[in-house]
Formats: sequence, C-alpha cells, structure tokens
Amino acid sequence: MKKFLLSALSLMCFAFTVNAQTELSSFTNTGHGGATTFATDYQCTGINPANLGWAWKYDTRKCALGFNEMTASIHSEALQKNELRDFIKQSISGNFNDFTRQQKLDAAKNFTSTGFAINIDYGLCGFGFTTKHAGGFAFRVSDRFQWYSQLGAQASDLLFMGKTSSYFDSLQYIIPSGQMNAGDTVNIANYANMSPDSVANVLAGYASAAVAKKMGQVMNGSEITMSWTREWNVSYGRRIFGDSVFALFGGIGVKYVQGTGYMSIKSENDKLTAISSLSPGFNVDYGTAQAAANSVSGSGFPPKTVGSGFGFDFGLNCIIANKLKIGASIINMGSITWKGNVYQVRDTFLFKTMNPGMNNYNLPGNLKDMIGQNGFMELVGQKEIKTQLPSMGRFGASFMIKKRAELGFDMIFPFNSVAGSFNKPLIGFGGDVLPCKWLKLQAGFMTGGNYKFSIPVGIIFITKDGGFEAGVASRDAITFFTQNGPTISLSTGFMRFRF
Repeated sequence: MKKFLLSALSLMCFAFTVNAQTELSSFTNTGHGGATTFATDYQCTGINPANLGWAWKYDTRKCALGFNEMTASIHSEALQKNELRDFIKQSISGNFNDFTRQQKLDAAKNFTSTGFAINIDYGLCGFGFTTKHAGGFAFRVSDRFQWYSQLGAQASDLLFMGKTSSYFDSLQYIIPSGQMNAGDTVNIANYANMSPDSVANVLAGYASAAVAKKMGQVMNGSEITMSWTREWNVSYGRRIFGDSVFALFGGIGVKYVQGTGYMSIKSENDKLTAISSLSPGFNVDYGTAQAAANSVSGSGFPPKTVGSGFGFDFGLNCIIANKLKIGASIINMGSITWKGNVYQVRDTFLFKTMNPGMNNYNLPGNLKDMIGQNGFMELVGQKEIKTQLPSMGRFGASFMIKKRAELGFDMIFPFNSVAGSFNKPLIGFGGDVLPCKWLKLQAGFMTGGNYKFSIPVGIIFITKDGGFEAGVASRDAITFFTQNGPTISLSTGFMRFRF
C-alpha cells in the first residue's frame, strides 16, 4: 500500500488532512463558525441529536439524503502557504520530494514547538426523516482522520536529522573511495556543517553513556496524536413539550465505531507515555516485538480495522418564540477497545540509530521512522488496550431574523485529552444570510481549539423548495491573504437531496 497519508486521502476523496472540526463533514455548517443550533436532519448526528425534533424549514420535504460530503483542513505554524500547497500536491501524487541537507535542518528548526494539525471528516452517506408525532430519525456513516503534533527541540532534531542529529556525539563513518582503507568503517566525532557527500557515508549515529538520554527526556515537551475511525451513527430526536412560545427538544445518538488507527505519544517532565494500534495498511514493520501482540496483517483497500467500540450522544435544545434557539449536547461518550497491532513504548536509553530521519513533511506517512523496527523507540507488544472517545460538550444559540438570516455562537469544551480532542476550548460565532431563495452566504469567526483564530466563509446553492443543495466552504479565509502560519481548508457537498 502507498504511504499512509495518501491512503487516508484516497479513502476520503481528498488530498489533505486539524484536530476535531466543529461541524464534522457538514458542508452547510462550515462557513458560519458553529453548528450546535444550525445543523439539521442527518447532518446534526454527532453534533446535537435533539435538532432532529425540529419542524423542517421546507414543509413539503420530510426526508433528506446525502452522499460524499467532506470537510478537510490542514494547519501548520511552521510552513508557509506555498510549502503547504506543495505538500498537498505531493500527497495527491504520492511522490514526495526528498529534502536536501539544508531543508532537513530548516525543518527541524521550524517544527520545534509549533503545531501541525490535520483533519478529514468524510460523510459517506446520510439519511434523515421526520414524522408528525414520533419525531425525527437519522442514520449516517462517516470516516474521521485526525493528526496533531508539536515537537520539542531535541525530538524535532532527531526525527528530521536521524543518525546525524546533534543528539549523537559520534558517527560510524564509511571511508569513501579514493582514500586509504576505502570501504572500512571508523568512528568519528559528530560535527555541524556536514557536507551532503559526508552525510551519505554516515552509517549510524552513536550516543556515548555520558550523553545518552531516555526517550522520555529526548521527547520532552512533545505530543503526537493520531486517530482514524469510521462511525455508524443512528440518532433520534423529538419535541418533549411546548408550543410556539416555548418548546423543549431532546435527542440521543448511538454509534458503532470501527478503529483503523490510533497513536498517542506524549512526554511531560521527562515522563513518556506512548501507545499505538495501527492497521497493517500503515506498513509499519514491528520486528520481533510483534510476537507478544495480536498481529494483524494483510493488504487491500480500505485497510483492515484493528479496534471497535460504542459511543453515545445526548442533546437538548429549546426554541423561544420561533426565533431564538438555544442548544447543548454531550458528544462521544464511549470507548474503543484496540485489539490489533497494539504496542506500548518502553522508555529506554537511546544509544544508536541507523535511521536517516524524515525526508519530507509527511509526518503521518513516516510513522515507521518513529515506532517501527528501525525507528527510535523500543516497542512492547500488548494484547489489547482501551481508550476513551474524544468526548466533548457543546453549547450554542442562534437567532432567526425572519427567513433571511440566522446569527449565533458556538462553544465546545473537551472532556479529555485523547487523540482527536481539542487542546483547549473553542469559541465561534457567525451566521447565514439568504439574499434570495436559491443562495445562502456564510461568514464567522473562531478562536481556540488548535488554532489562534480563523474566519470561516461559505456559499450554498439551493434549488426551488429546498429539493437540492450544493456548496463550498472554508474554515479559514485568512489563508488566502497571509503567507505564514496558514490554515488551508475546504468543505464540499454536491449530492444533498430533500424529498
């Protein structure tokens, strides 16, 4: 199988991968910075199932059906916009340009203490319908891929520079042709400003007992998390009581979750915690460590799953005077048990490596350089491990201005710090404006989560009586006007129907 990143993107029909997006794969909610009281029908699954109890805007339409809805974004504080676009293009082709020696040095410096976040939410299909008395029902199948990394200075240098990292004080060096004893190996002191020809003759890097550190010390201040899951969500919502003056709604969602990959590597105060469970599609060679694990092998696409579990969503909202909507939900309460290719990292001293280091920015595609047999970490096989889903609380409100506009805000609070969670709370506000029946314009502002701030925008086209919707949105319009610290984002949907 090709490099992991390309595989993930092929699955989701897109070519780039930010941590836990607020609107999931709902392209109609990307552009206004919130979704808790905006999302409807099957698009509110995983956001607020209570919204299924609402009466639909289009009286004659009781069912909604959608396919191939996608929201994806990538954010980097280290890369400039042109570098990020090159990374995306290379992800599409699957051919990554190898770094020069200077580019590796620059990458090690630029990725120190800077966030690199990737997210793809892909809605394979969704269906929702409402009834007059029983409420609303919805079903949705969606894939979610997340990556977040922030590297400490020594970890960044080691991952990119490999055996020539400044961590190693000596090098095993092959004497080049044309010199005495050509082809023999000697130990030399590591030094800066090494020429590319000299680098090519370095066989391994060594750390003497005087300078060697445990991996927890090497990785101190670093965090790398990754999660790839598929959800099968069934949700229900209905009016609990009320009338046109005040109405209260409630909802619940149940999801079966299949896990394709999970990784969490963190080191704080020199204490390392690291676990992984990866589908064989990641192409990681675990060497002798796999003898103690439930090894899963095989190729093919989509890649094999290595974990499963269940999750639950709970939601409430109210509508006041048919104008003000207030909603709250608790999402992703549950867990996954990972049973395939489960490994923990042993916090041992790093004395030697023959690893050349990463030759491009494709961090997810270079997992084998971190945790494989030839990586920097010593693995211990495990039979299984249980992890919590990235649970969160949502609270939002919006105000409807006749049928022409809706303005509101959204707040999201992470309940844990597992892979897929926000690092900090996220706040957004914005809205929709309908200048005419067939056009919806969106704009907003967001801050927190894994971003400093962003300005989402979107445009939605609607046919007569809402029978068909299609649109394009971005989670950050600022990308188009700045060169540094870009967020590149795209949300699309062209197969959403009501009938």
